[in-house]
Amino acid sequence: MTADVSSPHAAVTSRHTGLRVVVGLLGVAALVVGIVLLFDPVAAARTLALLLGLSLAIGGLLEIAVAWNAGKGRGVSLVLGGILVLGGVLAVVWPGVTLLALAWITGLTLVVHGALRVGLALAARHEIPSWGWLVLAGAVNVLLGVLAIAWPEATVLVLSLILGAQIAAFGLLLLVAAFASGGSRTGARPI
Repeated sequence: MTADVSSPHAAVTSRHTGLRVVVGLLGVAALVVGIVLLFDPVAAARTLALLLGLSLAIGGLLEIAVAWNAGKGRGVSLVLGGILVLGGVLAVVWPGVTLLALAWITGLTLVVHGALRVGLALAARHEIPSWGWLVLAGAVNVLLGVLAIAWPEATVLVLSLILGAQIAAFGLLLLVAAFASGGSRTGARPI
């Protein structure tokens, strides 16, 4: 038996594998940032702002990377990624950031991103096989965003724990999404 390497499906498999690896690596990066925030919550507010900005930017870049391979939801995914990148840039470049401003930036970014994520997942549930995970991720973002806004006087400890948990969960969900979906959809049958 020989394999037909000229099949149009051969390129599709490698392209999707490459995207899975990129999403998986970015998921690992988000997980590492989340763990750093969870285990070093006494960091100064500026360090927290830098880590927050970095994590939001990583999440936004992930959204943008996934959008390149998306079908109908490409524009919405680009907007979702842009929201996270914008929130990350604000957290990094705002020189006199206070915990109140940081809590509001974090909370509003998570609420808007989470609500749009839930809406996109529900609207495209017939096209996205793992849409339930996207709804869960969006709902977690909304909940954590509301908590960040409701407790504006939160200490660095509380904000670090909330944000660290969200980023670590997001990283784990990305790893699940990248590698748990199994093989390609080329219709190949076992021999």
